Amino acid sequence: MTQQIRRVAIIGGNRIPFARSNTTYSYASNQDMLTAALNGLINRYDLQGKKIGEVVAGSVIKHSRDFNLARECVLSTSLNPMTPATDIQQACGTGLQACMQVANKIALGHIDCGIAGGSDTT
Repeated sequence: MTQQIRRVAIIGGNRIPFARSNTTYSYASNQDMLTAALNGLINRYDLQGKKIGEVVAGSVIKHSRDFNLARECVLSTSLNPMTPATDIQQACGTGLQACMQVANKIALGHIDCGIAGGSDTT
């Protein structure tokens, strides 16, 4: 039995502005920054109250308060709180790994849509 692999597309994105290390975001937490990026995406694509297939996100350098970062960020947004979220961590590639996980789940038919992201601060 062969499974039909579905095509995957990136529909859009959002980010917070770049800043030099130890400047603008020096007092912002990973949760602050990732939540801001998610809120911008939600507003841009009118996703308020929507249940997304999954949000996969994380950061490389985590503080202990960043436990379950992706889930805490989803709960801090206007997405439907039933939206599942998975927290990941991979040196120099958290955002890319998040994209690959979401894409694989879409391709295999596990979810129809998802959000991938990452956040890091110093």
